[in-house]
Amino acid sequence: MSLQSRGSRTVRIADEEWVWKIRRRATASQAAGITPMLVAVQRVAPLSPAVLIVDVGLSRPDNAASPHQTSVTPMLVRLMVRQAREEGWQPESGRGYRLLFQLIRDRA
Repeated sequence: MSLQSRGSRTVRIADEEWVWKIRRRATASQAAGITPMLVAVQRVAPLSPAVLIVDVGLSRPDNAASPHQTSVTPMLVRLMVRQAREEGWQPESGRGYRLLFQLIRDRA
């Protein structure tokens, strides 16, 4: 599985290039504030088929129940990849990984 390049952002971690993406539109449960926002991250140089799925532990900022201003930045993506690797994820193995990375919610 690989991420679509449309709508993805790039980040360099050491001498590797990664892409990360958040769904453009919320799912119905995300829009209602029931399920959390997810971030998908994949190494593209050197290419790895493994995708890291990160649960940020917060609703999407554009949810209807309680909107907020929390955002995902390239620095946070670097920290997500570092934490997943510290937990034992090896992107070169080709196996995906699911990570819980708790963000702190900004006030609206």
